[in-house]
Amino acid sequence: MSVFRQCEKTRKYNLMTGLTADTGMGKTTSLRAYSMRENVFFVTVDKTMNAKRLLVSILKAMGIRFDGNMHDIMLKIAEELNRLESPLLIIDEAGKMNHIMVLYLHDLREYTRANCGIVLSGMPYFKSNLQKFTEKEKEGYAEFYRRINIWHELRGLSRKEIEVICLENGITGDLKPYYGLRFADLMNKVLLEQITNDKL
Repeated sequence: MSVFRQCEKTRKYNLMTGLTADTGMGKTTSLRAYSMRENVFFVTVDKTMNAKRLLVSILKAMGIRFDGNMHDIMLKIAEELNRLESPLLIIDEAGKMNHIMVLYLHDLREYTRANCGIVLSGMPYFKSNLQKFTEKEKEGYAEFYRRINIWHELRGLSRKEIEVICLENGITGDLKPYYGLRFADLMNKVLLEQITNDKL
C-alpha cells in the first residue's frame, strides 16, 4: 500500500513526511499496522494534550519510563532515537497539534534528523493550516513547514488493494460493488457480507 511505501521511504532517507487524507481513507489503520515493525513508534494527538503530554506519549510508545522537565524529556527522546537503527516516529492526528507542540516537534526534528524519520499524519486541513500560519509569519511555522520534505496525499484504495482485502476476509466472486469504496466503507461492506453469510 502507498502508506507502507511512504513509511519505508521516510525511514530509509530520514525524512519528515506529511501524510494527508480525508476521513475514512484508512490512513490510521495502515499506520497502526506499519507500527508493528521494530523501531517504529506510533502516537496519536488529541485535543486534551499539551506539549509535555505529547512528549511523554512518545516516550511511552518507545517503552521508556522517564521523568523530568520538558528539556530533559526532549533530550531523552532524541538520545534514544539516535541510538536505534532506522527508527520511525509516526504522529497521527497531527492537525490537532497546537502552537507549542509544533515548536517542540521542530526541535526534536533538529536533534534527530540525521538518524530518524518522522511521519505526520492528518486531515487535509493539517497542511493548509501550516501554510496559513506560515503566511501569517506565526512564530516557528515557516521553519517547521520547510522541514517537511515530502507531502503525500492518499487518494483511495487501488483495485488490487481492494481485491486483497476482500480475499483476506473471505469475499470472493464479483468484486465490482467494492471498487471505488473508501477504506472505512469497504470494511463496513465486508463486515455486512460476513454477517449475512455467517462467515464470522
